[in-house]
Amino acid sequence: MTRKGSARPAALLWCAAAMTVCGVLAASANDAGDAASATASPEAITDFLIQNVCLDTSRTVLQGVSPIDADPRCAAQRDLAPGENLPYHKHDHPSPGDRAAVARGYQRRDSFPVETGPFGRVVEHSFDFGAGAGRRFGVFDAGTGDGGDITVMSAKAASFAATEDGGGGFQLFVGPDCQGRVSPAGLSDSWLIALFDPSRATPLQGEAVARLADLREDRQDNCPPRLNAAFTRWYLRPVLYRAAERQGTPVALTTLISEHYGGERREDADHVERFYFTRELGSTRWERWQNLQHSRRFSPEQLAKATADFASSNRCSKAEIPEGAAFVMIDCREWTLIAPPDDPAGDRPGFFLDAVRSRHLADQLFPAPGPR
Repeated sequence: MTRKGSARPAALLWCAAAMTVCGVLAASANDAGDAASATASPEAITDFLIQNVCLDTSRTVLQGVSPIDADPRCAAQRDLAPGENLPYHKHDHPSPGDRAAVARGYQRRDSFPVETGPFGRVVEHSFDFGAGAGRRFGVFDAGTGDGGDITVMSAKAASFAATEDGGGGFQLFVGPDCQGRVSPAGLSDSWLIALFDPSRATPLQGEAVARLADLREDRQDNCPPRLNAAFTRWYLRPVLYRAAERQGTPVALTTLISEHYGGERREDADHVERFYFTRELGSTRWERWQNLQHSRRFSPEQLAKATADFASSNRCSKAEIPEGAAFVMIDCREWTLIAPPDDPAGDRPGFFLDAVRSRHLADQLFPAPGPR
């Protein structure tokens, strides 16, 4: 979707000096109206998943400029196209004590479309670590935490079909249509982001209980005998995002927020993962919340330490606590630190999916389109 260049509301300037308490808030009346008027459709959801490029008055892509820079040359913007070079990168924010040594943060996350045979167009959201021994931005450093998410569209939903991170390695998410051998059809409607009804116009908000299983690398051939339940809620809200040092003031963006609960009911879910998607930047923020009363992977002492360690990092601004149980935030990344491409002509977007296509089964699940 093409839009005019965005600018930061002047009323938000007061937040620049207090980002630790200014994070996830309702912003301007215009943004609130935009959020309320959006309808659920594949096109609308995909627009939130893919990051935009800035165009000058001659419709040329501006290298090194993002839609949140308030750059006056950004006359319009549109979704990044499949195969198009990335004119900028989104990085997370370093802790205050690391800013001198890690000026570009720890992780880069780009959101761009990729054409595949079985699914058509998917969206890759890469995890690219560049800080620490053996880690380089722009290179898939296997075994160091690099990876990403792959989002697919079905006839009724957007969902994550695969992911890779430092904790779980490469994982496939399968849903209710998974029967026998794992196939592309089995990956749809698994880790839900949002649902839509193709037969009628509905608001881009709702809730559902997803049925899915997480298949790790040693068991990705066959569909599992049972699926797990995950209460999922999605909605639009204007959100105020932090800016990097010397990159201007905070920016308010209409945001698609998707909450994935670790269980069928919010009241006793083990954890919550919350994903933020914006039309301007695609995947923009992620949070992990843990149930304070009972958590399968954490003792009370471990959870208290994880909560305190994250709070002291100041990597993310505050957020509303998810509804349900007593949750505490133990991790978060906000990818609004903008960095220029390494190549003045833009960087090739291939990264995680290139590595995925060389893996067992994935070459059948996410191959490039064949000749027409």
